[in-house]
Amino acid sequence: WKQRLRWTIGWDETSLKHSGAFTDTGSLSCRARCGLVWTFLVRWAMTLLTVGAVYIGLPLTTYWPLSDAVWGKSIMWLGRVCFLAGCGPWMLATFESLLQAPRRGCQGFIQVFFVFLVASPFGFATFFLFNFMLQLTSCFKLSTGRVGAWEVT
Repeated sequence: WKQRLRWTIGWDETSLKHSGAFTDTGSLSCRARCGLVWTFLVRWAMTLLTVGAVYIGLPLTTYWPLSDAVWGKSIMWLGRVCFLAGCGPWMLATFESLLQAPRRGCQGFIQVFFVFLVASPFGFATFFLFNFMLQLTSCFKLSTGRVGAWEVT
């Protein structure tokens, strides 16, 4: 936790310190500027969108169930497509680890289990929650000035 938090704080400090330079006139190409904005600033927007989708979308779909009568055919179709698109990487990652398992012996089959678990929707949700907590803690420490000196661990 401490190392990841230090990385997040450093990332956020750098983003805040140099975000104005991403759009200033200079020798950077438009492609490089867009890459910097995407790398340093869009991650906050994506985090907020994900929180919105989870904490707004989930209660809405529990109150109004996903059915054609409530949401319409296009929303139902898009929901199924997104679900299948999310299951694709999970299945492919598990399948790839399963193919690699015989070369790794017993450790390979243990890895198949953990790839299946971590690449699952629950694993992604846990990873998102962990990173979200890191970002919240980082923003809190930066806004209150409680970053402190760096320590080597």
